[in-house]
Amino acid sequence: MSRRLVLFLTCLLSTSLWVGPATASEWRILAQFDDAPEGLVADGKGGFYVSLFHSGHVMQVAKDGTVRKIADLRTVIGSARGSTVGIDWDGVDKLYVAFSEYSKRFPWPAKAKLSVEACGDATVTRSGLYAVTLSTGVVEPVVTRADGYPFCFPDDPVVASDGSVYLSDLSLKAIWKIDPQEKSAVLWSKDPLFDPAGKSLSGYPVGVNGIALAPDEGALYGVTGGVPMLVKVPINADGSAGEAEMLTFGYDNMDGLEVDPQGNFYLTETLRSEVWKVSPDARSREQLGEPLQAPLGAPASLAFGEDSICVTNLNFFGHLPDDKAKSIACRRLGPSLW
Repeated sequence: MSRRLVLFLTCLLSTSLWVGPATASEWRILAQFDDAPEGLVADGKGGFYVSLFHSGHVMQVAKDGTVRKIADLRTVIGSARGSTVGIDWDGVDKLYVAFSEYSKRFPWPAKAKLSVEACGDATVTRSGLYAVTLSTGVVEPVVTRADGYPFCFPDDPVVASDGSVYLSDLSLKAIWKIDPQEKSAVLWSKDPLFDPAGKSLSGYPVGVNGIALAPDEGALYGVTGGVPMLVKVPINADGSAGEAEMLTFGYDNMDGLEVDPQGNFYLTETLRSEVWKVSPDARSREQLGEPLQAPLGAPASLAFGEDSICVTNLNFFGHLPDDKAKSIACRRLGPSLW
């Protein structure tokens, strides 16, 4: 039996349900911005907090689509060029925002020419995790390269119930764990499964992107970009990272990840502009949207609305027309298929 046939049968057996894409009528544009949105998290009021990729602005979007600016990372990062990326909320008064400063020396990713990384550039000091106090709008650094931490491309933060923050690093191909009170960080996991090791299937030499905690916080899940897959990292009793394992594959460059209370996974794929739902056992999947039938353009982060799943349209590759670009798109969630 050929290797290609074995791979095909493996995909077939590991995916018991393949459902067609949503129709355009199931999706709507909730809000648009003057800059590309990237990070997204529910605000507990039916709306969302959003980070804007180039400007460093942090916005709040009400459930009726009304937009207002609540903070500006430029008050701290100044004129530093970079990407304002993932965002998460502690449920009280703190938003955590990842910022990745560009370097003139190391192109990343070379294929898309979207930004540059800072792994080996000592002049880059702004990359790291920032906190926004919602009651005041004040922005302050939590941990950055200026503190001596070798962040490469800080990407997606996730706040745990104990207040600690996990932070993916796309270019370092690793996950950090940060104590916001102590303003300290440790390299929590640099599992070999994150690293394409020169054999990238997507064309991008990147690692883990979106991350999300299991409902019981017994594991941290992530999606990878270089060798696209959904992975699980067990959280050991002492808080350390266990060995990562692959749960499912068969995508292209993956970006966003969320997990619902039932353990279903929601994934975004940037090159093909697709949104997927995957069952808790990772054996069934449903395509919720693709660009021929929904207003999706390089969807990045996901978040749950009151009755919907919403995504930020980063629109890296210009899939969307101006009247739908730089937007949040939402689809109402119906009954589960499994």
